[in-house]
Amino acid sequence: MNLNEYVGHIHLHSTFSDGVATIEEIIRLANQAGLDFIIPTDHNVLVKGLDGWYDRTLLLMGEEVHDQQRQPESSHYLALNIEEDVFPYAQDPQAVINAVNDQGGFGFLAHPVEYTPPPFVEEPNLSWRDWQVSGYTGLELWNYMSEFKNRLPNKAAAILFCYFPRLVMRGPYPDTLAKWDELLQERKTVAIGGSDVHGNTYRLGPLRRVVQPYDYLFRAVNTHILSQQTFNGQLDHDQRVVCDALREGRCFVAYDLLGDTRGFRFTATSGDAQAIMGQEIALQREVSLEVHSPRRADIRLLRDGRIVARRWGKSLRWTTSERGVYRVEAYRSFLLKKRGWVFANPIYMR
Repeated sequence: MNLNEYVGHIHLHSTFSDGVATIEEIIRLANQAGLDFIIPTDHNVLVKGLDGWYDRTLLLMGEEVHDQQRQPESSHYLALNIEEDVFPYAQDPQAVINAVNDQGGFGFLAHPVEYTPPPFVEEPNLSWRDWQVSGYTGLELWNYMSEFKNRLPNKAAAILFCYFPRLVMRGPYPDTLAKWDELLQERKTVAIGGSDVHGNTYRLGPLRRVVQPYDYLFRAVNTHILSQQTFNGQLDHDQRVVCDALREGRCFVAYDLLGDTRGFRFTATSGDAQAIMGQEIALQREVSLEVHSPRRADIRLLRDGRIVARRWGKSLRWTTSERGVYRVEAYRSFLLKKRGWVFANPIYMR
């Protein structure tokens, strides 16, 4: 199957809410990072009239919606492919989801699982708390800033990690992966990755540092989409290419700082039928599942949340006749620690 791969960055903030960079600056940095598309999601505001191509990067504006009066603050929703602001519905997460879907949009639960950071971080726990909702497309499996703030044990370590952030990053929380597997047993649930970048400067005594700047994070956790369609420079067409892939789960979450993940593939073949991540395949006696990686990694194939095959290298092949939800994780080492590298959306064998 001939597929086009495009690399995008989702969930970031600009000066239209609480980010420090303008959209113009964000676009410039996205171009420099080689991103094919970028989806800013400012808090409780939908900025209209900016969608389009800027040099080599496609800009698509979204919105991160939450109830500003809710205590504790929680249940942020990433609303994509919408034309009208859905903030008026923010007090009811289900109403937000419905309003997005009514516009033909779709969305993801932002940083669905968080831990309470230490007091000196002065950041709240922003977990998703309204699990009774329905109609959402998926969840943000890996939120870079969420992981960073929750892995700072004390001020001394925080200073070190602010200067050397790669020391602390490991991958999606185990609780988030477990929640994803739980949801996958109930319904198709697409996973994406995001940075949640704001570009804020923090001070501690004489030290002053921009923690996780835009240009750094644009090269860190990204979402790679796969499509048989090629970008043609037309906004309507190319927006559909991105949104269809994200909506259907034809994508994977990648930590590109550990090595460029372009070319990572997870496929299934059964008789004449073939499927890629995000798709379903009918079982015809047996199915051959294959993983191909551009770099050597600890590749793990999971069925319904449990590892069924594992191999160090650039490929893995597994033949099975068991129905289930199959997904792939890949890990690479950095400074003697194994860290998450690729998390592929599942292939559904019902």
